[in-house]
Amino acid sequence: MSDILQDIRTVGAATGTERKAEEITTHMQGRIDAVKVRASRAASKPKVLSLEWIDPLIYAGHWVPEMVELAGAENCFGSKDAGSGPMEWSAMVDSQPEVIIFMPCGFDVKRGLKDVQLLAANEAWASLPAVKNERVYVIDASAYTSRSGPRLVTGLEIMAEMIHPELFSGLIPESGGVRVFGDLVKV
Repeated sequence: MSDILQDIRTVGAATGTERKAEEITTHMQGRIDAVKVRASRAASKPKVLSLEWIDPLIYAGHWVPEMVELAGAENCFGSKDAGSGPMEWSAMVDSQPEVIIFMPCGFDVKRGLKDVQLLAANEAWASLPAVKNERVYVIDASAYTSRSGPRLVTGLEIMAEMIHPELFSGLIPESGGVRVFGDLVKV
């Protein structure tokens, strides 16, 4: 996420608004640090699978793995230095994710919920620890995870609450994300 902060500083330098850019980045860094510090208090680091697409299955890359780690979890696939990538169902099952965050690239929660139903149609879905323990979430990827920019900090806060609800609350904006319980969805 440091790349995003640097981009803001670069734009500030190019437009003669360095002071404003520094004010913005200082505030954003404070929010990032607050998540990192609070997440470090977690009793565990659950394995998180961040999915960008379902047909084919594509795990999230770019800045998302870093966001997962900052939020106090272990990322199942990808790295902050690599893009998103395809995966097989068998790899998803083998990873045994404890939390699944579905972030359909460029789409909102409503669209993501439709796609979760397609995931649930696969017989292997019910065997995943995240599904068994009702730890499946859909996030508004269009707003908070798909585009590099300042709103990724809000995406980080949303993910932190999804990953560690025992430590974080009240960070998910209206329509920003939902938790899926079997066929029932709760906001």
